Amino acid sequence: MNILQDEKIIKVKDSYGIGLGNFDGIHLAHEKLIRTLVEECKKEKIKSMIYTFDEHPTVVLNKDSIKLISTMEKKIEILEELNVDTLCLRNFDSQFSSMEAEEFIKKILVDKYNVKIILIGFNYHFGYKGSGDAALLEKLGREYGFRVITIQAMKYGDEIISSSNIRAKIKEGDMEGTKNLLGKYYSIKGRVEYGNRIGTLIGFPTANIIPLKDYALPKSGVYYTNTIVDGKTYESITNLGFNPTIDQGEKVIIETHIFDFSGWLYGKEIEVIFKQHIRNEVKFADITKLKEQILIDIDYVKKIYGGS
Repeated sequence: MNILQDEKIIKVKDSYGIGLGNFDGIHLAHEKLIRTLVEECKKEKIKSMIYTFDEHPTVVLNKDSIKLISTMEKKIEILEELNVDTLCLRNFDSQFSSMEAEEFIKKILVDKYNVKIILIGFNYHFGYKGSGDAALLEKLGREYGFRVITIQAMKYGDEIISSSNIRAKIKEGDMEGTKNLLGKYYSIKGRVEYGNRIGTLIGFPTANIIPLKDYALPKSGVYYTNTIVDGKTYESITNLGFNPTIDQGEKVIIETHIFDFSGWLYGKEIEVIFKQHIRNEVKFADITKLKEQILIDIDYVKKIYGGS
């Protein structure tokens, strides 16, 4: 997949079908839009493009107002799997945020990228103060010669599949509900750091990662997880939170005990996949009580997946 930085492009040679949106998480509704884009572009024999931003506009305009679901690395990975030809990134700066809706379509999508098809979600707005919508796109399409395809709302049961609803599920620790909307279990990547080694001392060594700032976190507690190390998936149990028994302070830490694993993890990037919330985080009277509860938690998790 080709990756472009919009500010550096003057004009391309190819014609494009372009999907517009923030695509945070690339959930099931996003996937439907992207698959439709790729299919329509193949029919028209043009290139497919996802046009989005380096940073979520809401984060830029209102610091810390939302927690993101996916990193750019994860977006790129999924877009490549979906066979998108080009990802075009734009810095959402003050100049871009003040651009009128029609100016964005004409000066960028039409003049720079020779757009022939535009795909949007049912509630997509664009341009200064979100003044542009599907009706304006239809009007401009007739004027500039491109088709508009609007992907209608998708639901799981009675619930609309949206990034905001997924964030709410993650925050609640509802990992199965998250999967139903996202299309996959929620995961967090990180590089393994040195901890206080209490886990090792009590017989349950953990791989510790510090989650990135501004990204969605499940509520504090113990989870049944899978952990990917060097491309291999292991069953695991994870504590996410502040580890009040050891008094870790205010920094959230993800501590994962990986079953049936032996090897060096420090400095490696691992991916922790959150599958089920087991219990809330508790401050125990002492390390002995903590160890007793860990044994109970591990036994419970092994019963879930049939381990011994």
